[in-house]
Amino acid sequence: SSGINAEYGDVIAQDKHLTMHYLVHNIGSETATDVKIDDTTGFPATEFEVISGSLSATFDQIPAGTNVSHAVVLRPLISGAHNFIPAMVTYKNSNGDELITFSSFLDNNPILSISEYNRKYSPHLVDWLIFVGLCTPVLLIPFLTWHSSHSKYESLANKAKKS
Repeated sequence: SSGINAEYGDVIAQDKHLTMHYLVHNIGSETATDVKIDDTTGFPATEFEVISGSLSATFDQIPAGTNVSHAVVLRPLISGAHNFIPAMVTYKNSNGDELITFSSFLDNNPILSISEYNRKYSPHLVDWLIFVGLCTPVLLIPFLTWHSSHSKYESLANKAKKS
């Protein structure tokens, strides 16, 4: 018996790296052999570019009570809804029977478009510069007016004290 978890970050966006981590747990009492992870169906080449790693991995064996991990970095080529299909894992038990299991189900998170991602997650530096530029006169003019009149009254007060 085995279990597999597939995990990714919180935000998935077009043209941004998406790292998939696969963690295969052998929760059984015997060694699993010829273990194969296949996630090519969930990430077709027309919708995702593989940047680093592979969507499939093979492990000779996973002893009972241990785990192995695998990672792949992808770049979504599309935006919008995407049906994340669980990865398929095949392995052989001690009798040589081939068994199939699947990764944990991933939520159907949307893939954000570039403009949507930038609107939500960019630092908005231009917006902040415009804000500061518009606030500066509103704060500076009253301060300079106060400072000018304060200086006049201070000099008059000092002259009055001397007389």
